[in-house]
Amino acid sequence: MKLRNLVVIALSIIMLGLADNAEAQRRNKYKKRRQTNKRVSHYKGGIRGYGRFEPYYFVGANLNAGNYFGDLAPVNKAASTDVSFTRPGFGLFGGYKFHHSLALTAGINWVRVFGDDFTSDPSSEDSFPRFARNLSFRNDIKEFRIGLQVFLLPNYGGVRQRLPFNAYLSVGASIFHHEPKGKVPDSDYQSSPDGSVNAPNAGQWVKLRPLGTEGQNLGIVDPYKSIAFSIPIAVGAQVRIPNTQLTAGLELGLRYLFTDYIDDVSSNYVDLRDLEGNDGVLSRILSDRSAEPTSLQGDARDLSNAGIHNLSEHGFYSSSFIGGGYDGATRGNPDDNDMIFVTQIKISYALGEKTRRRAKYR
Repeated sequence: MKLRNLVVIALSIIMLGLADNAEAQRRNKYKKRRQTNKRVSHYKGGIRGYGRFEPYYFVGANLNAGNYFGDLAPVNKAASTDVSFTRPGFGLFGGYKFHHSLALTAGINWVRVFGDDFTSDPSSEDSFPRFARNLSFRNDIKEFRIGLQVFLLPNYGGVRQRLPFNAYLSVGASIFHHEPKGKVPDSDYQSSPDGSVNAPNAGQWVKLRPLGTEGQNLGIVDPYKSIAFSIPIAVGAQVRIPNTQLTAGLELGLRYLFTDYIDDVSSNYVDLRDLEGNDGVLSRILSDRSAEPTSLQGDARDLSNAGIHNLSEHGFYSSSFIGGGYDGATRGNPDDNDMIFVTQIKISYALGEKTRRRAKYR
């Protein structure tokens, strides 16, 4: 009887120990689950599929490089441009990332573009008419644009969980101010091929729009405005600068312009006598520059090439008139608007981090 009691007591102790151990394991498991849930509830993102996206604002600055394509491009082909005319510019921008893959942006930009017929190949059948025309311009573009950025990789979390790398497509709308200018030659070569007659305002850059170089002031074609619109399209890539709220990026953009007069060239020549009588000597000189012996940069033009035809029978001021310029002759192509290519190096700063109040665990 005594032995039986001892066995019962031993078995009771063992059963109580097992039950207590099971309860301890259950409490530890519950505690670990609470800790895991707490960590998940406080996680801010950075890995796809985790955390809540937190919108934020950003501001930045950019350096621009502008190139032009239009009637004064080296050849009449899309994207034909002369990289030697690339000029720097600058801009400021800001934006709001309101979605893990979308952001709204707005900014102002300044960029200068050049064009010069001297860059066309005089030995090419397709290019020699442009070389003979010898027109040139520069234009300072000041734009305000808005756009929508669509990112390749979604980014969850907030400012501090930005991805190390991302790429995007941007499309939008812009309004811009422009004022094409031409550099006045030293001499009036139309009336004096030997350069003996000085041109007014020689060596200065003058505004071309008021001069009506294609008969705008004569009612032959409609005057163009200094304010115009464009559609900016761009692709870009950006990298996060570690341990900061800075992002650096590179953007390649195209501006499709709703004007063909960024270069002051679009339609046909008009009678030089009418231009001078209505708008003065400068209008006549800067409308037709085919008789000048040098380019915009002062390089000598070789007018002896067989591809350049002598059109002296159409000339009014000179018996050795070269290249074109008679009334009604083609000066530009009104069927295609001009375009601008803009390359930007950008740096932006993300503004703070929006915090969210979470319910305390109970």
